[in-house]
Amino acid sequence: MSAADQYPHHKVVVIGAGFSGLLCTSYLKEAGIEDVCLFEKNTSVGGVWSYGGVGAYPGAACDVPAYTYLPFLDRTGFIPSKKYVSQQEIASYAELLTDHCGIRDKVHFNRKVIELRCINDGERVWQVTTEDAITGAPAEIVTCQHVVTANGPLSSPRLPEVAGMADFCGESFHTAQWDASADLKGKRVGVIGTGASAAQVITAICDDVEHLTVFQRTPTWCLPRDDEPTPPEMIERFKAGGYSEELRYVDWKGELPPAEVAFSFDDLHDEQRNAAICAGIAERIKQEVDDPELAEKLTPDYPFFCKRALFIDDYYTTYNKPNVTLVDDPGGVVRVTESGVQIARGETYDVDVIIYATGFDSNFIPFPIIGRDGVTLADKFGANEANKFQMTRPHSLWGLHVDDMPNFYMMIGPQSLNPVTNVTLLCEEQSKYISQLVARMTADGTTTVEPSQDAVERWTSLCEASSDGKVWLRCNNWYMKSTKSDAAAGRERSAGMWMGSYADYLKHVLGNEGGKPEELLNFA
Repeated sequence: MSAADQYPHHKVVVIGAGFSGLLCTSYLKEAGIEDVCLFEKNTSVGGVWSYGGVGAYPGAACDVPAYTYLPFLDRTGFIPSKKYVSQQEIASYAELLTDHCGIRDKVHFNRKVIELRCINDGERVWQVTTEDAITGAPAEIVTCQHVVTANGPLSSPRLPEVAGMADFCGESFHTAQWDASADLKGKRVGVIGTGASAAQVITAICDDVEHLTVFQRTPTWCLPRDDEPTPPEMIERFKAGGYSEELRYVDWKGELPPAEVAFSFDDLHDEQRNAAICAGIAERIKQEVDDPELAEKLTPDYPFFCKRALFIDDYYTTYNKPNVTLVDDPGGVVRVTESGVQIARGETYDVDVIIYATGFDSNFIPFPIIGRDGVTLADKFGANEANKFQMTRPHSLWGLHVDDMPNFYMMIGPQSLNPVTNVTLLCEEQSKYISQLVARMTADGTTTVEPSQDAVERWTSLCEASSDGKVWLRCNNWYMKSTKSDAAAGRERSAGMWMGSYADYLKHVLGNEGGKPEELLNFA
């Protein structure tokens, strides 16, 4: 009897109950794999969208239309209330989805995974150690044959690297750690950042606060959502069935005429076409912002979608309000004082509340993952203390498989999606792939699977080449781990990310472009 025999054993352990983990668990169940344990560190499902999760701040909403973002709408019969639904509606839908799929009994809430370790003891391939997410006390240790990391690429809040944050005498918090007890009415509020969460918070709280000061280091390209309630004719199509699957279908085989879109994947990377998009938005900013000097400050000088573009109504016009001030300084906030903040050019601003809308450490490894012979995922992906354990040099097959990590499947990995991919589409296809693979191995009596080193190197080389000529190389951005803060700290730029189209990604995973699974994977 080995030491691992004392622990409960499962066929599959899934880490994270966002849409990735929920879809994977559901598809595993459909494939006949019932022995699944799903660990979730929060008190509810939904991941980034869960009740009280990192997306539970005022104004939080998805910037992808709900009709294509929410999975399984045809199955659940749920019809989104409007084009861009709120965080609360997405959280509620995640709960509904969990119950509809009959997988709630597999979820272990308040369980934070603190280590994954490959033990290769027969079918006990992995050992998973957890702790109570609330108390920090040791919790379950289990073993499993297969492990799926579905903890999401944007789950670890990133605070600014400035001095004096502990000195501030007022209230302060990150958008991802929103203080629900904070009362902003009648207060002077400072928002640091102008990214997606910042824009949503700014437009949501501007009419409640006494004065809102927005500290901008870099302006943001925004397009209007033109949000509206779900129209009657669309409701009828949903009720008829099949409409959601039709909207979410990706024609990776190229069998259908091109769909009509505001801009295509190729438009982003063509300099002339991208410049035309920028010119159109810049003209709209001039029309919407009353002060020409302010309009100029709000207009980016980098290509469209080189940084994350925002889809939100009323962002630019918010700066016309008399109680909203934009403080534009490329050097950003450099110090927090007892009463406010100081910017790079030396000016100080007193505020009662500071909201850090400074994003996330993307593709962050939140716990040690130790593979065969002590090799870690951090080693393989270039993650270290100097770069805050972000996966800057990934080596994988399809962003799913990693060599020396048998039966380890990484969902929404850094070599599986580009910055404009609808992540729930990717979640669903990866869930289907993982469930089919586990079911096949179960039927065949196969114990382990991992990619060949050659397959990993070829995919990594393809990923490296996929970024050539892409817009994301034309400015600092978190996609390539090259924000201004990273550059100032001397951190390396990421390499080897998948920057091809999502359709091209599916050609490899589903269409066997580059090799069939049996040619790329080693089974034992």
